Amino acid sequence: MFRLFIVDDNKYERNGIKESIDWQSLGIQVVGTFANGLEALTRIDELKPHIVITDIAMPLMNGVEMSERIRQSHPDVKIIFISCHSDFEFAKSAVDLGIYGYVLKPIIADELERALHKLLAEFTEQHREQMEKERMMQQLEGMLPLVQEQFLKEVLLGNFRNEDDIRQRIEFLALPIIEHATMSVISVKCPRAEGERERQSAMDAYFQSYSIKNRIARSETPERAMVPVQFSAEDYAAIVFDQQGDKQGVIDAAVQLNTSISAELGIQATMGISTCSRELTELERLYKQSQKAVNTRFYSGSNPIILFEEIDDRSDSPFEEMPSLEDVYQDMKALMSFGSGQDIEEFIGKYLNDESAKHGESYVKGFALLFSHLTGILLLESNQPGHFGDNAAAWDKLNRMSTKEDVVQWVRQTFAAIKERLTDRNASRNVKVIGAIKQMIHDNYHEQISIEDISKSVYLSGRHANGLFKKETSQTIFDYLIQFRIEKAKQLLKEEGSKVAAVAEAVGYLNTSYFILAFKKNVGMTPAEFKSKAALPL
Repeated sequence: MFRLFIVDDNKYERNGIKESIDWQSLGIQVVGTFANGLEALTRIDELKPHIVITDIAMPLMNGVEMSERIRQSHPDVKIIFISCHSDFEFAKSAVDLGIYGYVLKPIIADELERALHKLLAEFTEQHREQMEKERMMQQLEGMLPLVQEQFLKEVLLGNFRNEDDIRQRIEFLALPIIEHATMSVISVKCPRAEGERERQSAMDAYFQSYSIKNRIARSETPERAMVPVQFSAEDYAAIVFDQQGDKQGVIDAAVQLNTSISAELGIQATMGISTCSRELTELERLYKQSQKAVNTRFYSGSNPIILFEEIDDRSDSPFEEMPSLEDVYQDMKALMSFGSGQDIEEFIGKYLNDESAKHGESYVKGFALLFSHLTGILLLESNQPGHFGDNAAAWDKLNRMSTKEDVVQWVRQTFAAIKERLTDRNASRNVKVIGAIKQMIHDNYHEQISIEDISKSVYLSGRHANGLFKKETSQTIFDYLIQFRIEKAKQLLKEEGSKVAAVAEAVGYLNTSYFILAFKKNVGMTPAEFKSKAALPL
């Protein structure tokens, strides 16, 4: 039942309103009749009316003043004015009080009922909307973990770029985020063995996903929140909010997480760690960094955790509509020297088959022409004759290709032809480059050196140097650096009185946990276990 106040200084009119309408049939209960606004206000908190029908001109407190007070303290109450002609214009010109309607005196019951029916219809709709909102909020609470994860996924993908908007949503979704923390992102890749996906039941797949996300969440500390986000059955991210801004602490957390996933779930995960930021709008950039690190085939090798700072590509600019000449040149130079068929397909996927870019005909043919120019340059550098003839002929051939697949196939065939021509053309030079890279590592393994530092010492790009090294030695530069450091560490650990932390620093690891993980990965036991075994008498 809706509750009603009738306020009028005229007793007969007040009672007339009360008696002239079948309130029960309207679903209304008259809970109070008052001679002026002051009397009504003294009972409003107690009786809680939904509707007030009030005269305008009354002693002590008129209807306008009372309505102003009600609007301030009880904004949901609906008010209907009743007035004579002389007051009606006054009421219309009054301050906007949200008055629902006006009924002229003398009161005609039908007119008042029409106003009430309209008001009740609005009440009913508001009630329905409120109930629907409450129902949806209840559903939201039940789905809150999924909604939280979906929101964070959207943030990482760059679909929310306004700081205030992100913060409001974080607060609404009650996300466990530490205010003013330093943020970083850890991408976690959990590859499955060949054929495992087909053999795995739906229940096992869901349990595995739950287990991985649960281990990410369990890695948090009072100073560090770890929030999991799943992108696919094999790809996850952990958003790290660190109160102390401790990058080494983030690395330690990644090491512990990697160990937990490996030991408890039997999954050999690979992780990429971004740089840090304090801006929520930077999460998209950090996620891209972590993805670059975890997906870097040249530098990952056997190492399960890759820092973005360790890879040679330190530019974090988004992919442009037309790629830079330098990027394409370096990629092509590396592929001509050591690229496999799979590497060539990845090159084509990056520049021509990127689903998110949706390149048009002009881009595809323009890139193919750029490709032909750079091929000519690479052949000249190798003292080889050209492949396409003049530029006009190359463009005419491209322009006659009717589909994108024709262009892609042409690029694929050109790569194969050029690679065959250039195979093993500089075997002796390669041997010298490999020797120089190894010597650089031997001389500087105890320092904080990156692939970029090593490649610069032989005047090559990181990608080219690393690919050449892998072709000749069957291992990446990063693998060789780790292997050399581990061998030096083994020698130092055999010395009496040596300490694991000191050995880690001596071979170039500032983070002891990171060193222990790398050592165990390569030796099959921890440094402490190796030291104890080495100390045993023969």
